[in-house]
Amino acid sequence: MIDDRIDQAKKNALGRFSDTGPDHINCSQTVLCFALELMGYDCDLLTLASYFGGGIAGMGEACGAVTGALMAAGARDYYAGSQDPHRARVSKEALQEAIRAFTGEYGSCRCRDLTGYDLSTDEGFKAFKESEAKDRCPVFVGFMIDRVAPLLMPPARP
Repeated sequence: MIDDRIDQAKKNALGRFSDTGPDHINCSQTVLCFALELMGYDCDLLTLASYFGGGIAGMGEACGAVTGALMAAGARDYYAGSQDPHRARVSKEALQEAIRAFTGEYGSCRCRDLTGYDLSTDEGFKAFKESEAKDRCPVFVGFMIDRVAPLLMPPARP
């Protein structure tokens, strides 16, 4: 049951990421969208992640999939209504491990390194969109969705 919910939320979020029309969301928004849907919350908060795509305002810094995972954990804490220090420590460690795994798998967690393009310029963004590099971004997003999903599930009851 939980795996089905995770799979459906991931499919829906990646579908919006792939959309070329008005429903398109960026990489960071996609991970946050997944989290909000999985937790049963409205996706109105996606605007919060709108400037994290393309490596923070298109500057090629931290990959939006990574920043989206951080915002997903923050959204979970916000909706929980209080910050449990133990859960926060465990989440921070799990997020650090996810970022290390991401960097180990892909060689960097910087958007510019991952795409090979300067997305801050119109020319760089156009070249990226016309390249095969853009096909890697859904892979990065999926990787982080898979890593953040366990953090979004309710804590196990003793």
